[in-house]
Amino acid sequence: VTLYAKGLVCEADSLGSCGYIYLAIYPGEPPETGGMAR
Repeated sequence: VTLYAKGLVCEADSLGSCGYIYLAIYPGEPPETGGMAR
């Protein structure tokens, strides 16, 4: 799951079957806005 809010990208993934949740939050924009083109 990837969420975009106020210029931040938050990715949440469940790794393995142990119930752990991996969260990654970093500055970014949705790809469709051309954030990677700058």
